Amino acid sequence: MSFGRPYILNVDGAIHDGWLAISNYENSLNKDYLFYILSSNVVYSQFLSLISGAVVKNLNSDKVASILIPLPPLAEQQRIIEAIESALEKVDEYAESYNRLEQLDKEFPDKLKKSILQYAMQGKLVEQDPNDESVEVLLEKIRAEKQKLFEEGKIKKKDLDISIVSQGDDNSYYGNKDETTSYPIYEIPEAWRYIKFASLVNFRIGKTPPRSEATFWGTEIPWVSISDMPISGYVTNTRESISKLALKSKKIDISPKGTLLMSFKLSIGKVAILDIPATHNEAIISIFPYANKENIIRDYLMIFLPLISTLGDSKDAIKGKTLNSTSISELLSPISNHEEMKRIISKVDLLFQKVSQLFE
Repeated sequence: MSFGRPYILNVDGAIHDGWLAISNYENSLNKDYLFYILSSNVVYSQFLSLISGAVVKNLNSDKVASILIPLPPLAEQQRIIEAIESALEKVDEYAESYNRLEQLDKEFPDKLKKSILQYAMQGKLVEQDPNDESVEVLLEKIRAEKQKLFEEGKIKKKDLDISIVSQGDDNSYYGNKDETTSYPIYEIPEAWRYIKFASLVNFRIGKTPPRSEATFWGTEIPWVSISDMPISGYVTNTRESISKLALKSKKIDISPKGTLLMSFKLSIGKVAILDIPATHNEAIISIFPYANKENIIRDYLMIFLPLISTLGDSKDAIKGKTLNSTSISELLSPISNHEEMKRIISKVDLLFQKVSQLFE
């Protein structure tokens, strides 16, 4: 319990026996001056020397009456009050400025990383090498893989299309069927392409078995929720698991180790890579890039999806809405050839490490 702390009573009332009421001082003391002097270290240090009690510190009226206080004339007391209150205003201003600066310091690393990503998405982070394969080679590899998967019955005919968005002479952006789009935000090098997410990857939305079925929950198969996903890290364990019965009854797929995950509800664009085979809930998608040589497209998307998922029409998600299967499919990713994307991944990783080191 605190002691020696003064208050000014602005209402009529009674006090309990742990308080002292000070009155009849008006002829020699200004009320505000008395408040400030009782709040000062000059008085508090005297209280410390007078207190009794090993656990609960106590003063009494005699001890309080025995303290010494400086007593200037009333006019000087008023000047002291004005000086203190003027200084307190500056303290409040400083505190407000300090809090703003603290907030800026807290936000700056993330804003710096976002700026790095924006720079990279415009093709300005690494030099382009004329000896690299054309991005068209990558697109052909994607087409070939899609065709193979279609023939194996693993994707549908509608998924064979590769939807590329390009800039027209009027500076608007058009898809394959000449439909205009609110995307993209950034200009990209002539050798790059904007491709819709569903053309670049196959993705799968997770499921949550009914909580009412106790037999669907157990310790057999890891089940990922958003809270299990470290930001741009690896999922190594989960708080919950589901049973093989749930897997079979609810036709839930296991995503293999190395799968890229992204949340599209609540925490929009949070990404992580599975370090274990696992299932996950319906707020998360498993992402399987086509033509994913050396996991380059997976790692490229891991870096850029947190930004890509907040651009264009998907901005609505940040306003309290969520993405869905259709809006996820429409997300646009700027892509280059494998080698340039590999250089971008390495450069972004290096710069992110330096940012983290600067603000440890």
